[in-house]
Amino acid sequence: MVAISTHKKQYQAVVGLAGHVDHGKTALIEALTGMITARPHEQQLGMTQDLGFAHFQDDDGNTIGVVDVPGHERYLRNMVAGVWHLNVLLLVVAADEGWMPMTTSHLDVAHAMGIEDIVVCINKRDKVNAEQLAEIEEQVLEQVMERSGLLPEIVTVSALKKDNIEALRQLLIETVQVNIARHKTVAPANSDDKTAVEQATAPLMYIDRVFVVNGIGTVLTGTLAQGQLAIGDKVRCQPSNLVGTVRSIQAYHQQLTSVSATCRVAVNVKGVGRKDIARGQLITGMDQHIALRDQCIVRLTKTATKLKVKKQRQVEVAMGTWHGTARLSYIPNTDLARLVFEKPIPLLFGQRLAMIQKGGSGLQHGAEVVWSDYIFGYQKRRLYDVLNNLPQQLQPESQRQMLLVLQGYFECHEADFKATEQQTFMAPFCFDNQWLTDISQQLDTLLGAGISMASAELCSRLRINDAVIELIMQRLKQQQKVHLSYGKWCVGQGDNEDDLPQDALDILHQIRQFGKAGLELNKVKIVGGKKWLRQLSHQKYITALDENIYFDMGVYLDLVKAVIADHQPHDRITMTDIKDRTELSRKYSIPLANRMEKDGWVKRDDDERIILKAWQ
Repeated sequence: MVAISTHKKQYQAVVGLAGHVDHGKTALIEALTGMITARPHEQQLGMTQDLGFAHFQDDDGNTIGVVDVPGHERYLRNMVAGVWHLNVLLLVVAADEGWMPMTTSHLDVAHAMGIEDIVVCINKRDKVNAEQLAEIEEQVLEQVMERSGLLPEIVTVSALKKDNIEALRQLLIETVQVNIARHKTVAPANSDDKTAVEQATAPLMYIDRVFVVNGIGTVLTGTLAQGQLAIGDKVRCQPSNLVGTVRSIQAYHQQLTSVSATCRVAVNVKGVGRKDIARGQLITGMDQHIALRDQCIVRLTKTATKLKVKKQRQVEVAMGTWHGTARLSYIPNTDLARLVFEKPIPLLFGQRLAMIQKGGSGLQHGAEVVWSDYIFGYQKRRLYDVLNNLPQQLQPESQRQMLLVLQGYFECHEADFKATEQQTFMAPFCFDNQWLTDISQQLDTLLGAGISMASAELCSRLRINDAVIELIMQRLKQQQKVHLSYGKWCVGQGDNEDDLPQDALDILHQIRQFGKAGLELNKVKIVGGKKWLRQLSHQKYITALDENIYFDMGVYLDLVKAVIADHQPHDRITMTDIKDRTELSRKYSIPLANRMEKDGWVKRDDDERIILKAWQ
């Protein structure tokens, strides 16, 4: 018997029924919930083709959703859509037929998708004697343990005669409660009280149906696998990137103002058209950072025994309610593989998926996503080693620890995040203290030789994200170890151009973009532009060749160097020499020569310029 806590908590959960075709799953759901999930055409065929939905309540009024998964091998992809979000799998086996091929396939898929709690229901027990029933129980126990390593709870019933259904109901309730307690995702059932939720996370829901209701609009249905949804929430549909507003919510035939995971829901979304969205898309919160990628690295968690040779192949990938084609390549000497999709899709760390034979129905691999970012060549060997040694049970913290080992930092957007004593948090990145110290020393070495470098150059030298470099340099600037001059970082204290007012910075960036073309006064569109030009000139960030032409000071000094670098004082140069050396037109070369004369570099003598000082 399953052990549960006597402390009562409200919750929501979803149970999925799987098993071989015609083993009585739909009849079992009717006996358990009083609801018929099979559609009329499915009743005529005698098999479930797509997902069916029902629900029942425990003795405390908590609602447990029930998903009827197709039993025929042709609908294996729909089976994946039904089990990706379950709390408990109810595996149905007919007593008069025993364990069948699709029972194996469904168990393999459920195990591949990370289902940890399995209840086996032996149906039609009225059709066999006690000895035969005991043999079936032994067979089922052996199969489940051999294929999954899990010890299942087993109950025998007769759905048609409604025999022992209450025992099944209680066993499901107890198993659900154990599952929820283990994952600590308890939340009030059908409640409008958000404060009662213990773990508040952003919403995540794969769409399984889309339809239009007259007078209401587009309705999306699916299982809310994590987080909460409330009327008025903005949601994003991935990968279409469409944004809509939740206008109404229905769960288990009740109109609600909010709902929490895990729960079957129908959501009316304003701003999203029926033709713009389809089954397989992912509903997320507006602030969730979910990568859209056309490839990823996965860790293989299950491999079909018939798959003897690991070679590159095309496979069908089922993930949530989405499925599509991908190219599978194995990474040698690891349990890792690369999947390349036909187009970018949303990918989450730890997300479970199933790989199915292309055009067939056999499960080839179960896997979980462990990496979806770009991989630089120098990273590969170390990355594969770290990924191959991730813990068996992946948690959000697993990804963070992996990133700290690989690159020394991770990105975090949690409002209440707290770094450990070994970490430093500079929003939105959390750094390993030792890594931060090492990088600071490398920067000191690079800049300590008297060489100034722009942020982009530092990124390239150190192979670090530009946003990360900017944070680190700003930290060193606050410690008065570096300063920014002419767009480059220098060692020591000094005036920092990034402390300029934003309008002045905008003009400075504009001048630098023009380079040797210079910025003409009539191209300055910012209010008070003349004032900012005077300030920038006074602070030596720019120089005015004349009243209308402005150059970045760095560009100006490069031009001066080009003119006089190989000359000595008292040498003479012509305007033609200046034009040729600077590659400037007459419009700019004459103002340049005049500016150089004002700055004491040259002296005019008729049509020539006399060098007054050498370049040092």
